[in-house]
Amino acid sequence: MSTQTPDLSTLSAADLKAELEKREKETKAKAEAERKAYEKDNEDFLSQTMSKFQQLRSELKELKEYTIKEANKLYHRMYEINDKEAPEVNTFSRISNDQKLKITVDRQDKMKFTDEASVHINAIKDIFKDKFEDRNKGMYKILDGLLIKGSKGEYDPKLLAKARRQVRELGDENLIAEFDKLDGCQIVEGTSLYCRAYIKNEHGKWEDVSLNFSSL
Repeated sequence: MSTQTPDLSTLSAADLKAELEKREKETKAKAEAERKAYEKDNEDFLSQTMSKFQQLRSELKELKEYTIKEANKLYHRMYEINDKEAPEVNTFSRISNDQKLKITVDRQDKMKFTDEASVHINAIKDIFKDKFEDRNKGMYKILDGLLIKGSKGEYDPKLLAKARRQVRELGDENLIAEFDKLDGCQIVEGTSLYCRAYIKNEHGKWEDVSLNFSSL
């Protein structure tokens, strides 16, 4: 049964006031109901999505542990059945007989730099400035910017470590010496284990079966 909205022009002053108050209450009640419905939907979305994320994270952790454990077992069994001792390696793969499936296990050292590294980084920075700034300030700024990390204006020790081999081509003994000293400031902080899955595509090339969101 529908309720007809009264014509305000036909109402007395008292009835008009009452009608306006009624409409204001209805408007507020509707807005409040919409706000509560939104808040409920938002909470349900967050709760359900977070629960799924946590579930998948747990499953992926179990998958990683299982993959690394079983791949290691098979790697060592391969040598045992041939009466050989399995060598310690940082990377190995398990490949199917049809050469279409591959699981790779990779162990990487987590490196960090000692406090002394800053001494050699500053020395490298000064040498670069003396060597290149006067030759071409524009190119020097590009080089300097590429080696800086974050907003603190500090040279990135990891980038410098990667540049060590290229620096030798410059032939500057002082620069080479500082890079060698910087390299000596690296220490192993720990190790990380990774596993990756590959499948061979129709073109005969290995494709990474990535679990990263960016690849989905």
